[in-house]
Amino acid sequence: MERFLNNIKMLIIFLMTLITIGLSYTPAPKVYRYDPATGLWQRVNKDVSELIVMPNVQSGSSNISVSHEINGTIVVEPENTEKFSVKGQWYYYMEYVIRNSTEKSYYGIVAGQNQNIGITTVWNDDTYLYIKFELLYGWLASESHLKISYQEPSGNQSPGQFPYKTEHNPPTATYEYKVDYRNLKDIKCIQNKVFILLHLSVKKNNQQETAWAGGEPPSGMCVEVSNSKILWYIRKPGKYATNAFEVKVNSVYPVVVSFSNFDYLQPQGGIGLEGVEVYYAISDDLTENIDWISAPALNNRSMTLSSGSSSVNFYQLVDLKNQSSGIYRNTGTITFTIQNSKVYVDRK
Repeated sequence: MERFLNNIKMLIIFLMTLITIGLSYTPAPKVYRYDPATGLWQRVNKDVSELIVMPNVQSGSSNISVSHEINGTIVVEPENTEKFSVKGQWYYYMEYVIRNSTEKSYYGIVAGQNQNIGITTVWNDDTYLYIKFELLYGWLASESHLKISYQEPSGNQSPGQFPYKTEHNPPTATYEYKVDYRNLKDIKCIQNKVFILLHLSVKKNNQQETAWAGGEPPSGMCVEVSNSKILWYIRKPGKYATNAFEVKVNSVYPVVVSFSNFDYLQPQGGIGLEGVEVYYAISDDLTENIDWISAPALNNRSMTLSSGSSSVNFYQLVDLKNQSSGIYRNTGTITFTIQNSKVYVDRK
């Protein structure tokens, strides 16, 4: 039965705090200073500037919305779904129809019979059938086993006897199988229905489970933020930049990332009236031609991440001029919104 849950926006919000102060502290990530004479970024030592990041972890569970002030990671857990039970055995399987398009279908990955830990994506072209799994929330697969049949599974299944198998060393969160479906028995043309069994041996920290692909995909998303509180200690005027934080998003549906409350750092405790200018850039590397966006202008920006896994890297620039010694602070908010979410994807 097809069930749709439209127009639901799932929100994950975290607060970014930035502080500038004239003290010394334990060094952390690399800091770079801009040299206007050469147009290059040069690494500086702690005598000039250093950066402290303070990681922490919080988690949230919701299928509608969740908001947290965090220092680390927020996870939106999906609802549990029912398992298939066949003669006392349990496992999931995926029904898929070979089609004349590359449209993708999505399924869940269930560990321990009731914990949805990831997404399986299935699609085909004129020759191959593609089955890709992506684990969420820190789960990793050490082995995977795949079987494709035109007959609906019944009775007990022995993953060790499946025709396609892979040992993942080191364990991985994602892997893609590519199978020539024209070589499969009785599966040689478009509109053939196939039944796909994908079994995984998974672990997370000290927890080990078996998992099967199938059922509904997670209706939520997983967002990981490398850190959310940054402290600058600056002793000399200049422009300083660092790789401030990284955001990783995994979702069945596109995710819109928007910004609010970002501003220049404001003085605290009556030390002066002039703030400290702060800029951001989304870039893999620190280059001369990097596109810096002022903190206030960032509030007018948004970006859409496509479904699947995405990683966005943020650089931060602080422009210290002749401000008085003291503490400067600002808190900004980043919102992640799932677009057009639905809890069931038509398999037909």
